Amino acid sequence: MPVRTSKSTLTTTEVAILGVLTWGPLSGYDLKKTIDSSVGYVWGPAKSQIYAVLPRLVEAGLASSRKVRQSQRPDKTIYRITRAGGDALKSWIEDTPPPPDPDRNPLLLKLFFGDVSSPEVLREQVRGRRREAEQLRETLEDAARDIAPGDLYPEITLGWGIEYANAVIRWARKAEAQLRAASE
Repeated sequence: MPVRTSKSTLTTTEVAILGVLTWGPLSGYDLKKTIDSSVGYVWGPAKSQIYAVLPRLVEAGLASSRKVRQSQRPDKTIYRITRAGGDALKSWIEDTPPPPDPDRNPLLLKLFFGDVSSPEVLREQVRGRRREAEQLRETLEDAARDIAPGDLYPEITLGWGIEYANAVIRWARKAEAQLRAASE
C-alpha cells in the first residue's frame, strides 16, 4: 500500500528496501541477498524491482548512492538511507494503517466450486498446498534458529509465519480427509 510522504508516495517494496538499508550501506546485489535471507520471508521483491526502486529512492532524496571502483569487477553502486528516508520509513510504520490480508485465494475458489470437478483432483491440490506450507514452516523455523536471542521484531515476524504455516497445514489435513471421504 503506497504511503504519501513529503517527498513521494512509497510502495511497500520501497519501504522494505529502506528498512534493509537501515542496517547499513549495501550494493543492489548485497541488498537482494540480505532481503532474501531476512525480510524476504514476508516481502520479497524481485531483483528487477530492487534495481528499479533504488534510483527512485535516490531521486526522491530517501537514499544516497556512490560508485565504488573495483579492480577485478565492474564498478558497483552502494546505497545508503538518508535522514529523509529514515523519516519516511518511520512515518510509514507509525502512521500508515496496514491493509487487510489479501482476500483472494484461487485454491479456495476452486474448492468453493468443486462440485464441477472431482474430490481426487481437489485433494491433490490441497495436498500440494499443505506441502508448500510444510516447506515454508521448515524454512521459517531454520531462520528462527539463526536470529539472535531477544531480537524481538524478527522473532515476532517469524512467529507469525510459523503459526500461519501451521494453520494452513491443519486446515489442509482436515480438507484432505474430507475430500478422501467424499470420493469413497
